[in-house]
Amino acid sequence: MLDCGDPEKMGYVSYICTNCGERRRIAFTCKSCFCLSCSKVYTDKWADFIGRRLLPGITYRHIVLTVPDFLHTWLYRDSSLFTPFIHAGNAFVKDVFNTYTGLVLDIGTIIVLQTAGRSGEFNPHLHILVPAGGITPDGKWKPISYIPYTLFHKKWQYHLLSMLREHVSVPAVEIDIDRAWRSYPKGFVAYFEKGKVPPGGKGLAKYLAKYVVSPPISLKRIEHYDGKTVRYWYRDHKTGKILYETLPVLRFIGRMAQHILPKGFQRIRYFGLHSNPRYQRMRNYISEIITADTPSDPRGYRVLPRTPFTQLFFKNFGSNPLICSCGNLMELELIYHPRYGIIRDYWDTLCYEQPRAEQQAPRMATENATGDALARPKRMVQLSLPFL
Repeated sequence: MLDCGDPEKMGYVSYICTNCGERRRIAFTCKSCFCLSCSKVYTDKWADFIGRRLLPGITYRHIVLTVPDFLHTWLYRDSSLFTPFIHAGNAFVKDVFNTYTGLVLDIGTIIVLQTAGRSGEFNPHLHILVPAGGITPDGKWKPISYIPYTLFHKKWQYHLLSMLREHVSVPAVEIDIDRAWRSYPKGFVAYFEKGKVPPGGKGLAKYLAKYVVSPPISLKRIEHYDGKTVRYWYRDHKTGKILYETLPVLRFIGRMAQHILPKGFQRIRYFGLHSNPRYQRMRNYISEIITADTPSDPRGYRVLPRTPFTQLFFKNFGSNPLICSCGNLMELELIYHPRYGIIRDYWDTLCYEQPRAEQQAPRMATENATGDALARPKRMVQLSLPFL
């Protein structure tokens, strides 16, 4: 993250104008959702992807599943519990839907693991996007508009504690499990978001992106830093009031860094109708049965088209990054990575259709004369590179 945007440490891509010879170098970024710079792009991409992944015409609900404070320690000490924790959330949703309807429904869920609370402390919880309905055994769509909250709380308590009992081998976990049953006779907190969620899913992905794929704290919330302490604010979700907290520097860094998940861990998981192997097939099938059996829900999610990179850049900066100052469209010249060196050479790409002897002779002559492999004469052959 500290090397983000440094072309020497992260690498870069170089573009060249074939008309005037102007070059433009764009450094690579760290691509980490923990980075305050990259998180904006990461958030936009995730919201855009989810916006195209949801099923058109279907009403979606946002479910939040929380964990009691005294159980946080088990997830904090053992990150391998994150995966069964997510699977417990999926099993919970299926159990609730099937119990309420009395049917074995085929449903879909998109589950996101969030470990940060509003103050930045470790507070693991799950955000779940789920269609308000499912496919019945006879192949019809069964809408669900209401589920008793009592059922919600008790079912989540059962699935979470069952997961801990199955995957934690430390005997002391039984003490906390017994405490959970006694302290929460009505079940754990599990609820549908109400009011703040945009109706019918419009903008729902953007709404969630602020909480589930962004860094634990934004830069604007840091009010003071004197080299020894950091002062920042957050809004308490219970009282709605803004609270302030001042921490020593190392403790503040530790509070933020504890939310960096293990390398390669997938924070976002897709199940059922939304799983990768089934998604496209089930999307087509649902569009058929919704049209045949019930009218499309006017509040249902509307899939938004993906915005190309150049349009996003123009929207934010007012210019096209691939347009040269002379007005010509720039072409890819090379990609450089500090570990692998030059990955792709523009001049070799232009000449790949010519005979090998014709390519090597002028290239070697130019390199011997100038000592610079990039200072080569312009070619008359211009090919369109597909990834531009």
